[in-house]
Amino acid sequence: MAKDDAPSVESILQGVTGRQFKLKKHADGSFDLETDGTQADALSAADFLERLGPLSAEPYFKKPSPSLTKPGAPAITVGKAVADYLTAIKSTTIPKTHTLKASAVNGFATHYGTSKPLVDVHRTDVAGWLGALRAGGLATPTLTNKASYLKGFFKAMQGAGYYPHDDNPAQGQVVYGTREKRQRRALGFVAYPLAHIQKLFAPKALETLSAEARWGVMVGLYTGARVSEVGQLALADFMEVQGLPCIRITDDGKGQSLKNDASARIIPIHPDLVSLGINERVNALRAKGETRFFPNLKIGAVNGAGQWLSKAFSRHIANLGVKPAGKGRYGFHSLRKTVVQTLQGAGVASELRAAYVGHELDDEHHTTYSAPPTMLQLLNAIQGMGWGLDLKAIKLLLSMH
Repeated sequence: MAKDDAPSVESILQGVTGRQFKLKKHADGSFDLETDGTQADALSAADFLERLGPLSAEPYFKKPSPSLTKPGAPAITVGKAVADYLTAIKSTTIPKTHTLKASAVNGFATHYGTSKPLVDVHRTDVAGWLGALRAGGLATPTLTNKASYLKGFFKAMQGAGYYPHDDNPAQGQVVYGTREKRQRRALGFVAYPLAHIQKLFAPKALETLSAEARWGVMVGLYTGARVSEVGQLALADFMEVQGLPCIRITDDGKGQSLKNDASARIIPIHPDLVSLGINERVNALRAKGETRFFPNLKIGAVNGAGQWLSKAFSRHIANLGVKPAGKGRYGFHSLRKTVVQTLQGAGVASELRAAYVGHELDDEHHTTYSAPPTMLQLLNAIQGMGWGLDLKAIKLLLSMH
């Protein structure tokens, strides 16, 4: 820094704690600010820029850093980019999710400025928005969701070439503290012990569910699929792959959506589901000219394709008086937890577990260097996942309409 700049900048820097960000001065007297990519440093940098006041604007500070900008990006304002993005995803997103995404990206656009160029958005701008939301009383889970939706927006803009930076400014902005992680584990969905599985899926208990709900919970029990993934199944998603009957989890069909890229998968059908007659159901529905596994359900429900199934199973749990022994709660998502933990307890490798239930692996090297498992490998991994149920009696129930 030039000598005449040092006193004011130094005095401001002294008031900023936890600083890891770097300042670079150019020959024209302007500065670049670069963070180390963490949420803490982004917030620290945002605090620094706020303290600078007018000095944080052009021409004193260049935003974004020229070193991070690729030349030739089409000019588009934040407001126009947001409007185009929300229009583009409307046909492939359920109404409730579209509303949540719109709330997040519109909220950021309003905070930052809809008339400003999209290419000028920096990590510190996103951090400032999230900081303002937290100061307004929003909890970490809500902030995580909003940051995730904004991350999806910037990913789409990067793909379209409108945001040419290598770094997604919403990536890694919200981090759960150790205490928050413990609390989420304690109060979130927990896996079922075997005794509770056998009680919930006893033939007499299943009689109280509708025919479609019976099939829905059985698919959830043996696949660990999310309730929305089960509810939106199309008959075209049942296929033979590598000589084995399989289910495809996809967002290719009408009314289908996925949580993330890792959710898209093809998995072998568990032998118990085959013995329960799932393939016979698919063939019978096809013969009737149906296109969906649950043909009586409305496409495009406001709360998603699986809301009906989630509610039905929650009532089922309550009617049977099944409750966790400690903290936590039971629901359809507990089936997913049960499958994951059962496979983990059986020594199934993390790559196979993730491929089966559609989880993202934390280590990027897994996806970069590991070959996708074959259907036979996945089938061998899940073969031992049995619950000691009366399959003959359950099959009779599933055949009833």
